[in-house]
Amino acid sequence: MINTEKSDELAMFHQMQLEELLEMSDEDILEGENPDALKAENQAMIATAKVEAGRLRMAAAKAGMAVRSASSISAIPQVSVGEARVFLEAAMNDQHYTLAARSLGDMSGDDILRLYHQLHQIKSKNEATGNGTQ
Repeated sequence: MINTEKSDELAMFHQMQLEELLEMSDEDILEGENPDALKAENQAMIATAKVEAGRLRMAAAKAGMAVRSASSISAIPQVSVGEARVFLEAAMNDQHYTLAARSLGDMSGDDILRLYHQLHQIKSKNEATGNGTQ
């Protein structure tokens, strides 16, 4: 339980401190410091903190992407262009995925593999969330 008497004393102390600060002149508060130098120093500290925070966010994002990339790459089996083509042809007949306006015969091997990997990632995500085929 909070002691209200001490709480009241603390509130009174804070009020007295506030009143004293409000009554002080700018010169007394600055204690001989140059206001422009203080402002520049504070702005430099804020700029440094922003740069550091940005660096830390970027490092965390890169680490997260590396983990996601490693997990998605390991989850997708490596297949030949022919196997990927067969998989995509089967997916064209799957009611859960639409590969409309795709002519696999006109696509390069790289495009076939890219599309295979994209569809495999989508299927993996859907199965993980329960939105895929049953």
